[in-house]
Amino acid sequence: MIRTSIITSATGLFGGVGFRNPTDPDYNIVKEPNTTSNSGLYFDDASGFVTIQNIKECQPDKKITVAEFNTYLTNLQKQVIDDVCRQVLADRSKFIYSINLFPYPKAFDRVLEPESGFVGFEIERFDQQDTAAKAEWVELAFDSEVTFNLHLFNSNRKQPIKTLEVTTSANEAKVISLTDWFIADSDECKGGRYYVGYFESDLGGAKPMAKDLEDSNIQICNAFFSIYPVRVDQDNSLLNIREIEYTSDTAGLNLGINIYQDFTALVISHKDLFYPAIQYGMGVKVLNLIKTSIRSNITQRLTSEMIPDIDFELYGNEQLNIAGIKTEYLSRIDSLKTLLFYEPLMTKTTAQ
Repeated sequence: MIRTSIITSATGLFGGVGFRNPTDPDYNIVKEPNTTSNSGLYFDDASGFVTIQNIKECQPDKKITVAEFNTYLTNLQKQVIDDVCRQVLADRSKFIYSINLFPYPKAFDRVLEPESGFVGFEIERFDQQDTAAKAEWVELAFDSEVTFNLHLFNSNRKQPIKTLEVTTSANEAKVISLTDWFIADSDECKGGRYYVGYFESDLGGAKPMAKDLEDSNIQICNAFFSIYPVRVDQDNSLLNIREIEYTSDTAGLNLGINIYQDFTALVISHKDLFYPAIQYGMGVKVLNLIKTSIRSNITQRLTSEMIPDIDFELYGNEQLNIAGIKTEYLSRIDSLKTLLFYEPLMTKTTAQ
């Protein structure tokens, strides 16, 4: 797994390769960060067809503004970065484990009395640096319908990393999907403990259901993260982690968590190795953009008259031993796989 939002950010791989601004004033419209090249490589050098003029004339919107075109370039680079990383890691990404923390039946005949703190789960990673947990869903069990905010905090930050408005159903469990609620290092925080939950003062009179039916409070554990129900003193809507109380009940909450092998940190720590593949990946994408353009102006003539040249640029000529952009791109993908995941050849020795 890779976390796309991190990989394609400025602290990830975005801006490693850039676009040159044309001298033609009609196309001298590329703004930062699209001109940024931290590696000194430029997309234009991958192929003579990779030009701002060709991209602008072949993208779908004939009336695109300068700001919209720069957004288009930004998204194009992010797509290429994501494609490169996923191709390199295609055979390596690994789903490890899926957890429903409290899967056993619940009764809805007794409530807990809210106090004035933050309640939920404390989550701390063990020493596996190449794993990441993702909270996929939260289950809410309350005695009445109420809308409040669910938060994801890290102990090293004052403000929540994620906040989601949720609405409960009366006297039944309701499952809410979560998007990108990662329990892992990011640009925002490194290390620390994570807390998923809500402030009791936000409940407005609603009460969480107690877990007291036979095995309903039995938690499923795992070998990667420690997870405990907690209550934390509320301090001006921030968490005072010096006053953590570990509890036996989950304050009406349950979590579904998936654990993955995470290559995000590996990719970022070796980002310089990825830039040549990203450069040629953009070449492949732009050549295909030209071939498939639906614009009916100059592009129509371009694509009809130059398709053979574009195909030659893309695929080369095997009989003449000329490599195309696609071959160069795939070669760099293979090189990255070898560099990042070197596997020594098996050798045999004779016992002395």
